[in-house]
Amino acid sequence: MPDHASELIAVIGSAPADLLDHCRAGNLPKYPDSRINCLPFEEARNYSRKMQGIPVVDRLGLWVLDDANDSNPFAYISRGPCAGMVIHFSHDPEPELAFPSLERYLASMRDAGTRGIDIGDIAVERMDVALDRDIRELAAEGTDDANFLIVTYLPVTASLESETKERLVSHKDFFVREALAGFLAQRSAAEDVSIAERLAKDRHPQVARAAKAAVAATRRKRHGG
Repeated sequence: MPDHASELIAVIGSAPADLLDHCRAGNLPKYPDSRINCLPFEEARNYSRKMQGIPVVDRLGLWVLDDANDSNPFAYISRGPCAGMVIHFSHDPEPELAFPSLERYLASMRDAGTRGIDIGDIAVERMDVALDRDIRELAAEGTDDANFLIVTYLPVTASLESETKERLVSHKDFFVREALAGFLAQRSAAEDVSIAERLAKDRHPQVARAAKAAVAATRRKRHGG
């Protein structure tokens, strides 16, 4: 029998209790018709090792949970402010934080498999996470990895301080500005109208298009909608 704790530490640097229990458990969700294939420990370990060396994978301490044979695995996050959550580390569309816990991930896989839903059609869960300070620090860092994390974190961020919004609206990476527009469209506040309007005039058309919904949402808030 493998020493699960030691092997987890060797791969991701820690052995979180919930992930350790998961690795020791049997009867993992497997529904071939839905392409749901949660990996037993050895296969998960090997897949996780293959992904090492990708900077953001190492930074998040990802442990791969499944293999749908599409190179878009779900993975457990063991590091950072979202530790304990599950990310869908996909390539198209972009990676997204999918479940608030390993328990919710497994429950969703079982539910989808029982109902014959393809893994690609499983809806992610809405989350509201306090990430303002982390996003502000990442914006100051300015690396490609930091930009990736900002874009990944924004959809589940509960709220942003004015200072953070100001940093993001003028961020050099247009993907970050586009993600801010998406955030404002989903979590709009009346005071965000001016920022949304600035994004709508962005020099990059992709940002400006995304900002149209943000302008509409913030104006509705201003008028009590």
